[in-house]
Amino acid sequence: LTGVARCGHCGAALIQNRGKGNGGTYTYYACSRKLKEGATACHGLRIRMDRLDQIVVDELTSRVLQPNRLHALLAGYLKTESSRTDENKGRLSRMRQAHKEAETAIVRLLELVEKGLMEAADPNLKERLVALKVQRDELAQDIAELQKRITTGEPAITPEKVEEFATLLRDQLHHGPPELRQAYARLAMREVRVSDKEIRITGSKAVLARAAAQGLGETPPGVLSFVREWRPRQDSNLRPAA
Repeated sequence: LTGVARCGHCGAALIQNRGKGNGGTYTYYACSRKLKEGATACHGLRIRMDRLDQIVVDELTSRVLQPNRLHALLAGYLKTESSRTDENKGRLSRMRQAHKEAETAIVRLLELVEKGLMEAADPNLKERLVALKVQRDELAQDIAELQKRITTGEPAITPEKVEEFATLLRDQLHHGPPELRQAYARLAMREVRVSDKEIRITGSKAVLARAAAQGLGETPPGVLSFVREWRPRQDSNLRPAA
């Protein structure tokens, strides 16, 4: 949790500090301000690193990273993504129909010329043909661009991807190598505030949604700018900090 954990009393970073306790030497998280400036700056706190890590990971994986819970958490993003995909598909269908109608209109005009019902030199015919060809070509370009956007755009967020992401992230946080565990912790959590009476965990729905869409590879997905918290402050995780 280095870089994520902060003192709940003064807001300073919690940093690793070694000390003795219960018959052994352990690594602790301690308030950096208290260590640097003394107890007058902050009465601070100190908690064993393995204990805090375990509490936070257990809370995160049980309260957020269960597939059904994460699905409910990202329901707004799932709905938005689904609506956007449906909207684009509808637009594509309408543009293809308009392109077909423009092609048909051009063919009909040329048939009128072939049948002698219109003069090829008629300025109205020429103007109409040019307008239809411009419309047809513009629609063809728009169709190609939209088709490419649908095919190669950002991966859609689906319930299946959310479930796979939740399962893999839980596994990495519990059993992954240390460097990846830290990276995924920073992906899932913006901040962990620790005080004597509570541990408050906050994170970003937007980051989780993007990561769920991209999936987990051998290295963590790039962390985006945090947009909003995934757990409102009035519903924070409450656990004793020491």
